[in-house]
Amino acid sequence: MCGRFTLTAEDIASLAREWAADLDEALASGWRPRFNVAPGDRHPVLVTQGGRRTLRPATFGLARAVPGGPGLVINARIETAAARPTFERAFRSGRAAVPADGFFEWGGPPSARRPTWFRRADGRPMLFAALLGEAPGGGLGFAVLTTEARAPVRALHDRMPVVLPPSLVEGWLSGPPPALPAARDGELAGQPVSTRVNSVENDDPLCVAPRDPEPQGTLF
Repeated sequence: MCGRFTLTAEDIASLAREWAADLDEALASGWRPRFNVAPGDRHPVLVTQGGRRTLRPATFGLARAVPGGPGLVINARIETAAARPTFERAFRSGRAAVPADGFFEWGGPPSARRPTWFRRADGRPMLFAALLGEAPGGGLGFAVLTTEARAPVRALHDRMPVVLPPSLVEGWLSGPPPALPAARDGELAGQPVSTRVNSVENDDPLCVAPRDPEPQGTLF
């Protein structure tokens, strides 16, 4: 799954230019680098409006579709989203891309969860495939599409975000949804990081600071 991620760029305007997108004024004026984006947070999404790309804010998570369902829907499986009532309409005409430069997964026992930050080896931003809908309380929300995890992510989790290849971004944002290729082993690299990121209250550069090596046992 994808429940926490990062977008540590200092200049959101440069990312908008890179993706040939207009930039929402409120997003531009209030931007700060994010080191621990969590469900319920506001975050940029790349959408097509009136034939133009726009970076605009949305809420990470969709309102539950049926009584008794999950309170916040943050992920959708790429294999089944197009056929599920919750996502069927969004898959046809409510697609978006979520800018990120990494995401977290955890390993270890429940009492001592140890985070790993997965990102491109060159540190460049990525675009996660996403579906738009109504956020809890109204307004625009999004859910990140996930796919079968590949190495090295699958050592910690069986799912990972769908990363859009640059050549398919335009097709994903507008027109019939293109077939998205499966992830390949080795596309991402993992870095063990500080357990500071375990708390959603923390959102600063220390969240992605390299974690100290695990202490080694001794014979005496």
